[in-house]
Amino acid sequence: MKSTKIMLAVLATILITWCVIGLIGWMLSDLSYKECMTNGGTLFFFILFGWIPAIIVGADLDKSLE
Repeated sequence: MKSTKIMLAVLATILITWCVIGLIGWMLSDLSYKECMTNGGTLFFFILFGWIPAIIVGADLDKSLE
C-alpha cells in the first residue's frame, strides 16, 4: 500500500506541475491554454524541470510513511 500511495502522489505532482507550467506559458504568450499545454517549448521545459518536484514529493512521502 505504501508504494501505491507514493506512486499516486508522484503522478499527481507530475500532472499538477505540467498544468502549472502550461498556465505560466499561457499567461506569457498569445496561445490558448490547450495550445500552450501541447506546445513543444512547454513540453521541453516540462521534461527538463517537471520531474524535480515529483522526486521531492516522492522522497518526502517515502520518509514519512516509514
